[in-house]
Amino acid sequence: MVQYLDAVSALAVILGVIFVIFQLRQNAKLIEASNKQIETSNRQVEANLQQNLQTVILSTIDRFTDESFILKRKKVRDIIKGYQTNEWKDFLESEDDYEVRGFLGLYEATGYLAKAGIVNVEMLAEGMGLLLITDWVAVQPAIEHYRAMWKRENYPNFRWLAGAVKGAMEKAGLDLPAGFRNP
Repeated sequence: MVQYLDAVSALAVILGVIFVIFQLRQNAKLIEASNKQIETSNRQVEANLQQNLQTVILSTIDRFTDESFILKRKKVRDIIKGYQTNEWKDFLESEDDYEVRGFLGLYEATGYLAKAGIVNVEMLAEGMGLLLITDWVAVQPAIEHYRAMWKRENYPNFRWLAGAVKGAMEKAGLDLPAGFRNP
């Protein structure tokens, strides 16, 4: 009887080892399938991220090339020229002041997105480099007036963006407009 129990016990151990090996193989297959699924999910996330970044850049360029923005550019330039010749009399807190601040704010936000890596500077330089640079040059009198009135640096992200676009344009061999000053 003891021999019978020893044989059964040995058989149970052997079957247990076979079961453990089988279970380990199954777990390895499950882990491998899970890893493939994770890799596929990561590729999908990366593709979605790239698509979203492209959407942001296209939306940004579209916003800056929209007809209403083109008219706003003209209006802001006229406002700045008018108040500059009038030594900025009654400018601060006027409707025109808020028009200029809104215009600068759009570039400030775009600069922030570019600085954060959400908007690609090289794409901005190729898509709207001259527009951005000429606007930077055109708004300098207003930015300098704000700096004098507020006694602090202002629109740092727009300043950074203008410098970054300038660098990207130079790197790409694109010409810069006359009158451009380093930001």
